[in-house]
Amino acid sequence: MCLGFALAAPAAAQNVLLLTTAETDVDRGATNILANLEAELGAASGSLTVLHTLSTPGAVTAATFSAAPGPYDLVVVTSVYVSADAGNMAAVRDAIANKAAKGFYLLMDGCCQNENTNVTQLLSTINGLTGAGVTVGSFESGAVNAPLNTMSPVAGNFAAQNPLVGGWVTYMANVPALNALYLPTGAGLPGDPSSRVEALSVLFPYTQVASGAGGCLFGQTDTTPFDDGVRPVGVPSGIDYFASNQGKFVPALVSSVMQASGACSLTLYPPPPPDPVGTVTAVPTLGLLELLGLSVLAALAGARGTRRRRG
Repeated sequence: MCLGFALAAPAAAQNVLLLTTAETDVDRGATNILANLEAELGAASGSLTVLHTLSTPGAVTAATFSAAPGPYDLVVVTSVYVSADAGNMAAVRDAIANKAAKGFYLLMDGCCQNENTNVTQLLSTINGLTGAGVTVGSFESGAVNAPLNTMSPVAGNFAAQNPLVGGWVTYMANVPALNALYLPTGAGLPGDPSSRVEALSVLFPYTQVASGAGGCLFGQTDTTPFDDGVRPVGVPSGIDYFASNQGKFVPALVSSVMQASGACSLTLYPPPPPDPVGTVTAVPTLGLLELLGLSVLAALAGARGTRRRRG
């Protein structure tokens, strides 16, 4: 695989929208995560707009992505402990399908009390736009060092961020190997490009979203990479995951969208169909004499005018 485009200078997004749920939990780091994410996006963009309305019913519409100061190059959609409103997520999905922005990064945490809703909303959006058939995977409790899937061409922009450090993750399963960006801790690289794997992060280029008409789509089930462990006075400090990711992941994300040869502009094979449900029965190989014998029996049965019905 050629990673030559990863060596190009990082490209800055001219206009970025950060759309989040209304997070107020300071003791477990939600506000800390959003503050660090906002700072990283601000440093990597020419203009950053922040809206904490993703959990407010009816607050997100088509105009959210087009009204001034929009339209946007990159839209980041984030929920930590508070779940996004379903109607708002439908508006996000429509915006992706209509390519209201070049790229969409859906950062929906699968850690705690709302992980089922967050991850379900993320997978519903991914599958509805790509037909990939991604499902809910395993849960890893504790720190995560997610290796970059360097087998896939989409990894090129992210070479400087390997591994991605986070924790308490609900992985995505049945992910097409070429769309898997970061893999579970300790996972080896997929040996077969057509295989299905678990993943922490996924990336679907333009050609695979909404039949080629949509925006580039990133999905991730962990916001912890932006947590630096700082907590209010009287609350024990958390782990500083952010130090391992600061200044690396977000610039890579932006470059993958903005560079002409970035990951979003790649052409991958269409995702293979989801794994079939059920079992496949092997058919034994018959020898020449056996085939001749069956032919004779079939001819005799036909001559007698008899038929058999399969049960």
